Amino acid sequence: QGCGRSVQDVNRLLNQFEQMQKMIKRFGKKGPKFPGGFPGMPGF
Repeated sequence: QGCGRSVQDVNRLLNQFEQMQKMIKRFGKKGPKFPGGFPGMPGF
């Protein structure tokens, strides 16, 4: 594989990322601000 991650790990990360995208879209401009992005996701 090269990256040392299993397919399940990758799918889990993708699911978490999609959930965050949905949350951000749901909150939109009204939601709380996250300076520096989400913890553990620099530059997000």
